[in-house]
Amino acid sequence: MVINVYGVAKLLGPSLLAVAVAAAIPFCYALFTDPASAVSFGLMILLSLGLSQLLTWIGKRQTKDGVSIRELFLFTSSLWLMIALLAAIPIAALLPELNYANAVFESASALSTTGATTISQLETKPPALLLWRSILQMLGGIGFVVIAVAVLPQAATGGMNIFRTESTSFEDSNKFTPHLKTMSVAILSYYIAVFILCIAAYSLGGMGLFMAINAAMCTVATGGMMPLDASMNGFSPLVHYSAAFFMFICSCPFAVVVAGIAGNLHKTWLDQQMRGYLIFTLLTTVAVTATLVCYNGYGLEHAWRVALFNVTSILSTSGFALEDFTQWNPVATLIFFFILPFGGCSGSTSGGIKFFRLQVAASLFKTQLIKSLHPHRVIEPYFNSHVVDAATMHSIITYFAAYIIVTVISSIVCTMCGLNIFDAISATITCLSNVGPAFGPELNPSANFAGLHWGVQLIFAFDMLLGRLEIIPVLLLMTRFFWRT
Repeated sequence: MVINVYGVAKLLGPSLLAVAVAAAIPFCYALFTDPASAVSFGLMILLSLGLSQLLTWIGKRQTKDGVSIRELFLFTSSLWLMIALLAAIPIAALLPELNYANAVFESASALSTTGATTISQLETKPPALLLWRSILQMLGGIGFVVIAVAVLPQAATGGMNIFRTESTSFEDSNKFTPHLKTMSVAILSYYIAVFILCIAAYSLGGMGLFMAINAAMCTVATGGMMPLDASMNGFSPLVHYSAAFFMFICSCPFAVVVAGIAGNLHKTWLDQQMRGYLIFTLLTTVAVTATLVCYNGYGLEHAWRVALFNVTSILSTSGFALEDFTQWNPVATLIFFFILPFGGCSGSTSGGIKFFRLQVAASLFKTQLIKSLHPHRVIEPYFNSHVVDAATMHSIITYFAAYIIVTVISSIVCTMCGLNIFDAISATITCLSNVGPAFGPELNPSANFAGLHWGVQLIFAFDMLLGRLEIIPVLLLMTRFFWRT
């Protein structure tokens, strides 16, 4: 057998046990706030434990040591899919207006930190369910692989390859310590520390404790799935500025930021990706601010605040809403549409294409232009002061090709299912880039995905998981050679 399914099962068993532990949080909360809703979480916990035990038992039949990159790809994709299906159980059980497909869309959106929702009147829903959505974002933001390597000894046996199965943009150069487990623990600790600081900032801004905790989880995970229909509208300017700050730092490469905290402060500015991301965010914010002042007559502070918030929200793929930017002016709307697929930095909680790919593509474009003028000149594309090797270039080109192919196919299928073409294209891009709001006449920042056919919702749910795993690992599983060669 080409695939060592026993090794995959050995990794999946303990990972699903961790999911049951996570579900115990809303279960306990429900016991005190709404005991009837605790039953649904209890059912999910039992199913997760049973499946975990079954997979652990199967994994004991493994005869060879270690796992290959092929098996790690299967493990990562299977883990995300299984968690999405399990996490949908309490959502479907507690909301009778949703069928199971709607619930899978909701759980996939939370896990992939996309933030799109099918639920209306969120304020009336069980608090434990709202907490569960936020927890799923928190887990999905940092990534199950980082959590697994940090807490499960057997998960670290795959070395750096296990990181690449969940983020194909992860590079060895991002390591700030040779020990994989030490790096994972440091990143996880930083993630939790930022989460605590975000709670404090939101509390100072006037949020209640429950709302601050949920909003902080949505922010540091760059998920944006607030437990309110109004999202960030109605909160104080301090909350808006705090959200913009935490969305930005959580869309920066964690390894670079942690290395800076550890004493290498110069590395944060020397990192080309982080520097370019900061400059682009500021320039885009200035451009949108100018349109609000000139076209909409906004005051300077108000224009800067809502522009900074929304630009950061889209670039970080958080998808929080503060006003409806599609109603501002055509220039601002066009700017947001163009930056929709960009995403934040590799090695962060953001989705999207990622800035390092855009920067490498820009370097390659410049190189080819110069070579067109000077055919015999020896010049290579650079990134972070290093020549971009052929393998990296091939992986980036492959990713761009896969992104375009998936976008085209998904848009066509959704259009065939009755969605208008602009909604289909913009919704596919926003799901594949894990952003949240679409730009169509029906699907926009002021609307949700509740009115869509369940088949379309499942397509978008698949797009979200594809985007979170950066497409290639999932597409590999759909090829014949993955299973036979």
